[in-house]
Amino acid sequence: MNSKLTNGAVSELKCAATLLEHGWAVAFPFTHENPWDLIIYKEGTSRTVQIKGGTYAENTYTVIKHDFDIYKDVDYIILHDRIHQNWFVFTKGELTNRRTITLNPNKLTQQLNNWRRIK
Repeated sequence: MNSKLTNGAVSELKCAATLLEHGWAVAFPFTHENPWDLIIYKEGTSRTVQIKGGTYAENTYTVIKHDFDIYKDVDYIILHDRIHQNWFVFTKGELTNRRTITLNPNKLTQQLNNWRRIK
């Protein structure tokens, strides 16, 4: 089974597992009416997380096309490069006014697999 929903669910579950390994408690909302996929909690701090998985590549790099402005109030947007199995962690506002992002690990070195950005 290889649908957009299945790919999204796999990225969300893998992200949740990684966050658990980094000491965060993870909760999934019961509905999809919110702009976030996960709520995370650690040491008195709660954060919201949106996850997007990418399976489309242009010129060797995975590209995610989405209106990221709808997540302006989300604390973290985590992009999963499902082709190269990398994660890109963006903080609130870093993807403002973006409709497309190319997951180039040579250019996005701050975000590449950098789970320490989540505080």
